[in-house]
Amino acid sequence: MIVLASLFFCLATGGYRQLAMFLGSNRYLSWLLAIIIQSMMVYLAALIGQLKFGIWLTFLVGMLLFLSTFIKNVCSRETTIKLHVFDAWFIIFGFLMIIALYHSSLIHYDNFSHWATIVKYLTFVGQLPDAHQNLVTFTDYPPATAMFLTYITSIVGYHEGILLIGQFMMIWASAYALFGGLRDPKRAVITASLLTIISLLNIFNIAIRMNNLLVDFLLALLAATGMIAVYCEKKKPKLQSMSVILIVNFLLLTKSSAIYFGILILVYFAITRFKEMSLKINKIKTIFTVICHIIVTILLSFLGWMYWRLHVAHVFTAASKHALNLQAYENQVSHESQNTKLLIIKKFVAYLFNVDTLFFKGFLLINVALLVTWGIIRFLLHKKSFSFKMLFITNGIILLYIIGVLVMFLVSMPYNEAITLAGIDRYLSTIIVFSITTAGLVILNDCDLASFQPDILLRDAKNFASLRTKQLYQETTFILILIASVLMLSEINGINFNARESRQALPVNLHEMLPNQIKFNHKKILLVDVNASDVANSYTQFVGRYYMFNDQVIGREAFDMSTSKFKDLVSQYDYIVIPEKHQTFSLLAKRAYHQKIGAGIYKSNPDNLQIVSAKKYMNEVNE
Repeated sequence: MIVLASLFFCLATGGYRQLAMFLGSNRYLSWLLAIIIQSMMVYLAALIGQLKFGIWLTFLVGMLLFLSTFIKNVCSRETTIKLHVFDAWFIIFGFLMIIALYHSSLIHYDNFSHWATIVKYLTFVGQLPDAHQNLVTFTDYPPATAMFLTYITSIVGYHEGILLIGQFMMIWASAYALFGGLRDPKRAVITASLLTIISLLNIFNIAIRMNNLLVDFLLALLAATGMIAVYCEKKKPKLQSMSVILIVNFLLLTKSSAIYFGILILVYFAITRFKEMSLKINKIKTIFTVICHIIVTILLSFLGWMYWRLHVAHVFTAASKHALNLQAYENQVSHESQNTKLLIIKKFVAYLFNVDTLFFKGFLLINVALLVTWGIIRFLLHKKSFSFKMLFITNGIILLYIIGVLVMFLVSMPYNEAITLAGIDRYLSTIIVFSITTAGLVILNDCDLASFQPDILLRDAKNFASLRTKQLYQETTFILILIASVLMLSEINGINFNARESRQALPVNLHEMLPNQIKFNHKKILLVDVNASDVANSYTQFVGRYYMFNDQVIGREAFDMSTSKFKDLVSQYDYIVIPEKHQTFSLLAKRAYHQKIGAGIYKSNPDNLQIVSAKKYMNEVNE
């Protein structure tokens, strides 16, 4: 059933892709635009309180678009599908990654603190969180990716593997869109080089990998794709504007910090429009038209994000966790001492210049690659190269981003997180992935332009200096595709290894105990965990609230108390859930109730703990 539903979902997405193509969109960009259009439709439906209706309307429209396009192509006999080598590579490794992700479990802390929890809430409650629930606590987080994941799980079925596949679809569509930034996507050695760059990005994403729902990696690829949309559609102002509006809206609704990348895309968009204006004859009229075009595009690009800010302000009177709150920032700055700030800055700078970090290695790789490319093309081939200019642009972008991250640690993060630079690996991996992608495309286009035949229209199989040059071209292409394939297989094996290693983790144990709790409930539940650190950092509580779909779950590890106090504690809860036998809890339960207590689900009664099956527990909770 899930395979058939997945097929229909893909056909509906294909329908929106055909719509994007019909409007003139770049073929490589069209898959991502199809995902964004569907997500934004679901988002608008959620804002007006019609989430479920919006999901099925979006799906129905997609199916109608697909059927109409399919019938039209059959009638006109336009059914030829052209696939290049990189298309086949994307299909093969996309399929292998989907298999690996489907059999993976959600393990990462942030999956349960927000990213998976919000999707589960949207899917089964059928509306955006309100101020009367305590399950979704990061109420300020923009919901773009959650909307797409809610959409796919509503059509295909709710499963953790489907959540990961939905996230991967956004990542893979963004990666495929990068081919729109190449001068000549048919040039095999250039496309093979881009495949290698895409595979290489997995190394710099190792801090979080793709088997979670965090958006740091996706954010970087979306930002790069926004730049590609500006570049590849610069001869079509209306289409360029439409693509930028869609991508920037989705980007800003993916994470609030994405505003930096949104501004970069819009600045690049404005520059390209002014460059095109300089080629026009009627300057005054053109200047007015271009300025109006830029202003309208900027305003519409922020429209979705502004509506979200208004929604949060209207629904939640108190500032939510991680909210954009100037007063909270001012309070934190005033309470932190000068020595504290200096210590955070010192640790931050030390991290930046630590040669063992992926950030430093990525930064070095970008600079060396751009310098070497410029040197070879400029001094050996005696041709023009944009790589040197890109070197300064990239370093400027990275520097501004680093300053922004440092300010975040100083201003908005709690001291205990800021002093340990919590999450810095994945925060900085975003800018490194973005920079490798954009710099890599500039390098590839420089190499393409410096080739034997720079004019794309004049290229054919005979455009080689010699037979040996052609042979070298083919061998290089093969080696690059092989390297890209090995890197992707390594990532897939890494995900499979993590899945095997996490079989005894708390989320896996809870999932096996309660595989399908989908009714939001408020029963008081004590989740007994043997891991003290998981309880201390609220991981146990977040995991329990996600799997039991309950905002009253409390995690606890310490039971150093008398028998009477133990009985008083247990009596406060409706159920006791023990994923793994807890020695102290079992000992106290034996003294208090004269029972042997192991792993399982127990109903709390005045005189005993009654073990219940998962089925009975869910029947009682769902009454």
